[in-house]
Amino acid sequence: MKRFLIGSVLISMSGMAAAAPVISEAWIPEQPPGAMASAVFLDMKNTSDKPEALVKAAAPGFKEVQLHKSIEENGMHKMIEQKEIAIAPHGETKLAPGGFHIMLIGPEKALVAGETVPVTLSFADGSSETLNVPVKKRPMMPMMKH
Repeated sequence: MKRFLIGSVLISMSGMAAAAPVISEAWIPEQPPGAMASAVFLDMKNTSDKPEALVKAAAPGFKEVQLHKSIEENGMHKMIEQKEIAIAPHGETKLAPGGFHIMLIGPEKALVAGETVPVTLSFADGSSETLNVPVKKRPMMPMMKH
């Protein structure tokens, strides 16, 4: 009877485990030699009924990796370090230029299009995932007409 009860509790608890966020569209823009920082952009989808949050990121070959949000304040562009980046239940959070992103600070070498960088994402629920994020050429901005 004890074995049955313990087994039932373990099965119930495993069913309660939250699903890790689904990560897609991850990329790092190619930076010119000598650039002091770069960023990781990606989409995070929370498929669970509970809120989730990205709480940490790590990548070899950089002095520091931080979670950031870009804002415009009084006409000035600022990047603010974040303790976490929330993902609502059944929601999606995009890390994109001009918004949330993972800041890669102090690269050991220039990032070149075609390479990949292993980036480990850690979430509030204790789960983590390592992605091989491709370095891509930054899309060209459309020319403005005067």
